[in-house]
Amino acid sequence: MTTTTRSRAGAPPAPWVRTTRWLMRVQLTATAWTIALIVLVALAAYAVAQTRGIEPRVSIIQFIRYPGVWFGFSFAIVTAHTHIGLHVASGLTRRSFVVATVVVGLVAALVWAVVGALGLELEGVVYAAQGWPQVAGEGGAELDPAAGFAATAAPFALSFATGQLSGLVVGMAYYRLGGWWGTLALPLTVAPIFVVGIGGLEDGQMSLVDLDVATPVAATLGVLVLAVTAGAYFLMVRNVPIRKVQG
Repeated sequence: MTTTTRSRAGAPPAPWVRTTRWLMRVQLTATAWTIALIVLVALAAYAVAQTRGIEPRVSIIQFIRYPGVWFGFSFAIVTAHTHIGLHVASGLTRRSFVVATVVVGLVAALVWAVVGALGLELEGVVYAAQGWPQVAGEGGAELDPAAGFAATAAPFALSFATGQLSGLVVGMAYYRLGGWWGTLALPLTVAPIFVVGIGGLEDGQMSLVDLDVATPVAATLGVLVLAVTAGAYFLMVRNVPIRKVQG
């Protein structure tokens, strides 16, 4: 019993866990710096408004929707395209790569969603104290910045997660198909973002929320799109030919 317990305690973590830890550290570090920059810009905007007596007409924090989607999307493209070869060459499996990259993408999306929703809550306190309207403005009617933490965090999470998973699909498409075919496949590989995340940049990010269905139905549809995207990514990775890794 003691020997078995010691053996289990001293066993190395599963391959996907090791890869997840490393990718998580890299992406969350970059995310922290990016969010810090966004906070500085928001604080600067508030300071200018205060010193010059300008009344903001829209929420400033709402614009975290855009980096929340496209930062994760870009990061995931690089991860899928550049790390699969090193991962498999290190003796790890394609399946563990899929699990690690999807888990990291979903966690990063959740971090962005929580930060965005908390930012809107804090902004609401400031706006209320100043008598400013916390609204999305024209072209952002699908998002109500003052709706509350849960009402903003949930669609944020769906939107940002779609950006992450779609980025993985795009990166793997370029890895498998090359530049020309990877580019031609973009209408399909980027489609999940425009189904869940963006109905058009001028319309805001929450296109599913704008459907004429109950919110739980819209959320369920969003989760289904995420599942299909993750499944497509798995099918692309499971037997992908690995290029020679240049040392």
